[in-house]
Amino acid sequence: MNRDQIVKESKKWVEAHIISETQRDQLIEQYPKKQNKPVLLTFAAIFIGLGFLTFIASNWSEMHDLSRMGIIIGSLLLFYLGGEYACRKHADRLGTSLLLTALLIFGAGIFLTGQMYHYTSFSAFPFFVWALAGGSLYFLYQNWTFFIATVVITTVGQVYSGIVFQSYHLWLGVLFLFGLGWVVYKNKVTMASLVFSIGYIIHSLVLVFSEGFPYYWLIVLFLALYLLDDLVVRKGQIRIFKSSAILSILVLNTFQVFFLGYDYWFDQNESSFYFFIVWAVLFVFAVIRSAISTNNYYWIDLILFVPVFRFGFGDVLSLVLLFGYALLWLISGYQQEVVRWVNKGTVAFLVTTLLAYFQLAWDFMNRSLFFFIGGLLLFALSFFLERKRRQFHKGGEA
Repeated sequence: MNRDQIVKESKKWVEAHIISETQRDQLIEQYPKKQNKPVLLTFAAIFIGLGFLTFIASNWSEMHDLSRMGIIIGSLLLFYLGGEYACRKHADRLGTSLLLTALLIFGAGIFLTGQMYHYTSFSAFPFFVWALAGGSLYFLYQNWTFFIATVVITTVGQVYSGIVFQSYHLWLGVLFLFGLGWVVYKNKVTMASLVFSIGYIIHSLVLVFSEGFPYYWLIVLFLALYLLDDLVVRKGQIRIFKSSAILSILVLNTFQVFFLGYDYWFDQNESSFYFFIVWAVLFVFAVIRSAISTNNYYWIDLILFVPVFRFGFGDVLSLVLLFGYALLWLISGYQQEVVRWVNKGTVAFLVTTLLAYFQLAWDFMNRSLFFFIGGLLLFALSFFLERKRRQFHKGGEA
């Protein structure tokens, strides 16, 4: 029940002499007013920053160097001082939008100044400087908008480094993992964990593919994210790191279902001694953690992190892992009467069945017949699982 509902309902309770007016006030105080997110002002800041960039880009070549530097420094100071003044006057939303605009101008200024003096950077170092500015704003103002902006800057910089220079930028990685990771660990805020976990997955992809590591190192990186979950979550919070790691490893197993059957991919996956050492250490730690956990059923998640790429039939084994994961959560959900587990197992089972159908029947079956039979199969599965779910709910209510 939210604050508005409490205000409305408690008025009736007072009129019915169920509670006193004092008790009503105490109840309402337990539901503080929610602060609206400054979405419009944030977008306003982004549009102003883009407008600045567009104007500079279209008139840049016609300006003198002093005019260019004057525009960059003047705009930067104008927006920064304006944001600082607004924050001092407690106009936090306006101040945040002005400071965010200043941050965008600062980043644009780095690249434009380099272009003006013919300085070419052969790394993503400008993004590192830009991210330091974003991080500094976060520590000065303790505002999550600047944290998100810094995560975006480091992640975009890392993608840029991977695509243009085919390398993972070490300092951006250090800043992201230890600087922003420390903020997530210290504050344990769900939104920050979500943004960081998305950035972590993208950083992992850039690290593996730009540095030429075999793709299976992603299993280790996703398993590390899974284990880090305990450090960044409070009791009762949604486990963002763990959910992100599970979703990522599900996608990776799906990739294996479709590609491990080809000789090219199998030949590329020469076994790595170091990989198995690192994986074994993390996996044993995960098993111990699951064993001492209050919920021993979470070992089911670990099935997905088992590496199967060295087997000639790794595609089939990946499919077996996915089916095992889905069925074990379904069975555990029915046994323990946990609706969330039943729903998770049902969705995983339907998706895995669809994957198996595509993998096994696509090559030799007529396309029309393929989709027709696939549709009937999914209808039958949905009917059966929905029937079981309804029986489960009725049993639970009884």
